[in-house]
Amino acid sequence: MHDPTLHRYRTRAEVPRDLRPAEELRERGYRDLGPVRATLAGGDDETALYSTREARQRRDNMWAHPTTPTEATHRAPDVVSALADGTAPAPGRPFTGTCRECGQDRTGLIDDVCPSCRRERRERALRGAAERWITSLLVDDFVVLDTETTGLGRRDEIIEIGVIGADGRTLLETLVWPRTERVPAGATRVHGLVLGDLEGAPRWPNVLPELLSVVQGRRVLAWNAPFDERMAQQSSRLWRVRHGLPAFECAMRAYALAQGVAHGRRKLEAAAAEQGVLAGAQRHRSSDDARLALAVLRSLVGSDDA
Repeated sequence: MHDPTLHRYRTRAEVPRDLRPAEELRERGYRDLGPVRATLAGGDDETALYSTREARQRRDNMWAHPTTPTEATHRAPDVVSALADGTAPAPGRPFTGTCRECGQDRTGLIDDVCPSCRRERRERALRGAAERWITSLLVDDFVVLDTETTGLGRRDEIIEIGVIGADGRTLLETLVWPRTERVPAGATRVHGLVLGDLEGAPRWPNVLPELLSVVQGRRVLAWNAPFDERMAQQSSRLWRVRHGLPAFECAMRAYALAQGVAHGRRKLEAAAAEQGVLAGAQRHRSSDDARLALAVLRSLVGSDDA
């Protein structure tokens, strides 16, 4: 029976690229699909459609806190249970013994593993997850996005945006006239743009529909995704338009973790220099930086397709 709360598509041609049947997503390795997002008519039956983006985020979301949920939920009950059944020392006394992984006498054992070995195990798991994420990304349908802004604060906005495809081709590149009609000198020192450069540029409400069309059904990647996503949201809020963009995935976090940087941060210029894909200084212009981010990820897995 048709659920009246779900959008119903009559033909497959109408269905956005992001929505797929369960069978197709499971063939691609997705197991936790999330809720049904729409249906596709087919004779007397209807096919449930799920969001590829949501299934992907449930499988290998790179936004997770460095302490993974499985580790957090595994660790806490061990300590509580041990205290409850009397097998652990009383509070205030150290957990001491021989670590079953490094074989050394250590303090702070949990499940017979010392803090140092637990940390190394976690960092190995994060590196492996990041490497798998990058490898799967490069065979998927994605875009890389970068922005230049009026600043870093909570009331700043986008004044340039560039989007490139997986092949490095420019899909969208435009300056954006700021609603505040100002570009502070501090921002100009980063990207070189002044207010006069933006004369005649489209407003964010005119840019957003084209941006939505370009990213529809694709994974959206940004080097420092939390920043670029926040700036896009702030721009929509300042112009009082419905946002509608999907969540951005963070290339910086994936790269840093794959390189063993536990805090998950690395400047794009530093990463590009490490990978040998940057000659000279970073330009800090949107499409150039998006293309540089793509080059960094491709070099990390030995791909030069872009």
